[in-house]
Amino acid sequence: MRILIVGVMFILLSCQDPEEKTIVGSWESEGSKYGTGAGFFNTKSESGYIMNFSEDGHFTETSKVRRGDQYFINKKDFIVMINSKTSDSLYFSYYFKGKNLYLDPVDRNGSFGCDEGCTQIYKRVKK
Repeated sequence: MRILIVGVMFILLSCQDPEEKTIVGSWESEGSKYGTGAGFFNTKSESGYIMNFSEDGHFTETSKVRRGDQYFINKKDFIVMINSKTSDSLYFSYYFKGKNLYLDPVDRNGSFGCDEGCTQIYKRVKK
């Protein structure tokens, strides 16, 4: 019986699309989730903002506000976005939930950038 359960679990896990658990690709803003101290709120994005993460560490976005043009994932498992012109870096904790990517701004030590939370939510753009 245990062998059957382990076998079924192996099959289910091997059927997952590996693309779903990587930031490489294009992501469109769906909105954000934030707190005010009195509760949490979700907002929908209507801007069409898209981020593109390539396998070679380059990063592009459709925005006038430039977060950077390069990225990597550091030892603490944070996405680090680097602006090569200014050498400024932004840090994000990230996780996947369903087909969405969730980004939380953090400092280089992992402390959240917002006291009540300010999660940015993105959905993968199909090629």
